[in-house]
Amino acid sequence: MLDSSETIAAIASRPGPAPRAIIRLSGPEALAISLGDFRDESGAHLGLPARPCVYAGQIHLTSPTLQLPAKLVLWPGPQSYTGQPVAEVHTIGSPPLVNHLLAHYLASGARLAEPGEFTLRAFLSGRIDLSQSEAVLKVIEARSPRKLQSALEQLAGGVAGPLKSLRDRLLDRLVELEANLDFVEEPDVSPIFRQGLVDDLDEAIHTLNGILNTHRGRDQADARARVVLIGKPNAGKSRLFNALLNHEHAIVSPVAGTTRDYLTAACEFDNVPLTLIDTAGEEIARDAIESAAQDKRAAQLIDADLVILCVPRDELPAFSFLDLSAHQLVITKADLSSNDLPTNALLTSAATGDGIATLQSAIAAALRDLSAHHEASQVGSHWRESLERAAESLSQARAVAAGFHGEELIAAELRLVIDDLGKIVGAVVTEDILDQIFRRFCIGK
Repeated sequence: MLDSSETIAAIASRPGPAPRAIIRLSGPEALAISLGDFRDESGAHLGLPARPCVYAGQIHLTSPTLQLPAKLVLWPGPQSYTGQPVAEVHTIGSPPLVNHLLAHYLASGARLAEPGEFTLRAFLSGRIDLSQSEAVLKVIEARSPRKLQSALEQLAGGVAGPLKSLRDRLLDRLVELEANLDFVEEPDVSPIFRQGLVDDLDEAIHTLNGILNTHRGRDQADARARVVLIGKPNAGKSRLFNALLNHEHAIVSPVAGTTRDYLTAACEFDNVPLTLIDTAGEEIARDAIESAAQDKRAAQLIDADLVILCVPRDELPAFSFLDLSAHQLVITKADLSSNDLPTNALLTSAATGDGIATLQSAIAAALRDLSAHHEASQVGSHWRESLERAAESLSQARAVAAGFHGEELIAAELRLVIDDLGKIVGAVVTEDILDQIFRRFCIGK
């Protein structure tokens, strides 16, 4: 377990040149270290603040001599993100300068933070629960408004509160059961009323299943990447859509504008699950139907994880002005004519099947490059595994209680429930769980 009494520091902003960069510190000496060589705009040293504050001024460094304009954002704690004193240093986003400043803070008594250590400290201090810890990672890695919104909802709706209340109620029931087992002959120990116990367990099952269903829904929404086909009318999108799926899913026609609504299909390319989406051709709407089609096309484009821009080979010169950095360019109808191709284009023909397998593999490879956040939501959800185990044990406890079997069997199942819920709310923590969750974070988060 990392020592939370040490002061940690790391670059918290995106790597590379930028107008501004952020160095974050957390720990007992975070404020003192950040204020050590800082002068406010009047040139004065500043003392440790008693409440959150923002200071503007300069950081004075030696070897080499530097005066960096900077802002300090200081939280004395415990209401900071980590629950400890936290300092953020905002300064010029020049990588050599930022690295030099970080090295200065490390030489002043901080150590370099491990990946995810700031969020780990937030969890250990009770500021967030495990579900919210994973939501932080999803927010950082969200690549579409849909995924960002899902992550923000999870971050705002941590499960610790209702689960802690549920665990406390079950713990009270367990105490009653064990008192009856240990002191059954004592006159002041009341026998367990079985129907009341069954009713309590039914209520607990309802609560737990509600939380599980909510988060399963979020997982299902995030489980498949969304790959959207776009292009001008009659660009061959629907024919390509069918070819990629290897069956006739969309109606195709030589008449432009056949697709008015969008079509979706769940599929897998090279064992990568995805949802493939065919959209209406991009054009100026002339009536209400075309306007609705363009609105739906735009909505799908916003939520896309990967965009496939379809351009017929004989129309390629007209698209030479486009910035294609955010899209995968696919040349359709490659069997019809020949032109020089951009280096980033993939050549396909839905009529002959040429290039379809290559495009499927390219889509899968692109999604793998973008899929760290998918892996995080599927593989690292230890709190969800604990919820599912707790729900199973709770159902077993209810069945034993309803069958009027021994109270020691009910108590055994409740102990398992309480243990699994404790892993989520922080009452039971293991290093393996924390390591597997927080090692996926980047340094500085």
